Amino acid sequence: MSDLPAASDAAAARGMWNRGFLSLLATQFFEAASDNIIKTTIGFAVAVGGPWETVFGQGGNGVVAVAFTLPFILLSAFGGRIADRSSKSRITVVLKTVSLGVCAFCAFEFARGSPMGALAALVSFAVVSAFFGPVKYGMIAELVAPKDLARANGIINMATNVAVITGTVVAGIVAQRWKDGFVDGAPAGGAAWLPGIAMGVFVVLGFLTCLTLPRLKPQNPTLPVNLNPFSTYISTTREMAKSPLLAVCAAWTFFYFVAATVLLILPDYSSHLGVRDDQTSLLLAALGVAIGVGCVVAAYLDRPARRARFIPIGAGGLAVGFGLLGVAPASFAVTMALLVATGLVGGLYIIPLQAMLQSLAPDDLRGRVLGTANGYSFLMGAIGSGLFFALRQADMPSNRIFLVLGGLCALVGVVIVLWLRRRDAARAA
Repeated sequence: MSDLPAASDAAAARGMWNRGFLSLLATQFFEAASDNIIKTTIGFAVAVGGPWETVFGQGGNGVVAVAFTLPFILLSAFGGRIADRSSKSRITVVLKTVSLGVCAFCAFEFARGSPMGALAALVSFAVVSAFFGPVKYGMIAELVAPKDLARANGIINMATNVAVITGTVVAGIVAQRWKDGFVDGAPAGGAAWLPGIAMGVFVVLGFLTCLTLPRLKPQNPTLPVNLNPFSTYISTTREMAKSPLLAVCAAWTFFYFVAATVLLILPDYSSHLGVRDDQTSLLLAALGVAIGVGCVVAAYLDRPARRARFIPIGAGGLAVGFGLLGVAPASFAVTMALLVATGLVGGLYIIPLQAMLQSLAPDDLRGRVLGTANGYSFLMGAIGSGLFFALRQADMPSNRIFLVLGGLCALVGVVIVLWLRRRDAARAA
């Protein structure tokens, strides 16, 4: 890796499609795909009709999701501190190296059919990803000019969603073959190793692409290391409260509350629609494509002066889409169409907020701001998982949970409109 300055003027001189941004784009793609393969494969295994259905009981996907989110909640802010004081490109190489070992462990646990071992592997991947989150989002602002920030975020989000789609489709195929290979309660034959092989391909590719990142300089090399993860949350949240950053963060994290719940609802659609897991994975894929397209559209429509205006439009669209999904007939085609429409407006909601988070954060605080926001997003994801688990335990059908999400999105949209009016009135005064 060659040394490159992190200043925004140097980023502007390189243009958005520079080697560093392309390397990050590829690395993030393979990271998201590999994470989604293991997460979705376990999701199908514990869903209704899966071989591990009885391990965690009804709504077991909620338990798995909470276990996955805990490392992000505990470590994201600390990871942001490390990202501020160290070279983000160097941290990425270290993390991708660790991922190789975690992948080998994961392959072995799936091959022997251990639900607890597979869950431990999932948590291990989550630990790596918790440190990578603030690194990758902080790196964007170091690799591209401020004027390209929204577009870069849109492209990254689009690539991430394509990766999620890829991982979901691969996981659907792998999970079906892996489940079909069960003999006497355990996987057998070559199919037993399919989850590990699929993950291994993407993990190795992610390691190779990260080696092409330029060596970025630390933004705050004298920042002390504080091993208490919660102290970083507290101090950074106080700094964020001095500006609109905290309100932006709250709205941004709500999206992940919604997303976490939706990703738990859809695996149960195999039973609800009477289709196979690989067909259900197409629903997840369609949603991911739509969100990605919405992200790119929002990125290219973005202008700093009107950026915030897209947010309530996105929230309103999500409310309508989820409401319709909650009352839609058990039709694969209707469900697919509604998920696509809902995903498109989701991109209009998330991209303006993500660009605002990065642009409002000071350079020497950006890693901690993004790490703290990332941690809060997974806390919201855990709350969403808890909501799903509680509603399923109360015997609410999975498809009806969409009605709850629709109501919450409508409420958030109203709050955002009121906040924007108050902000505009304060500026006018």
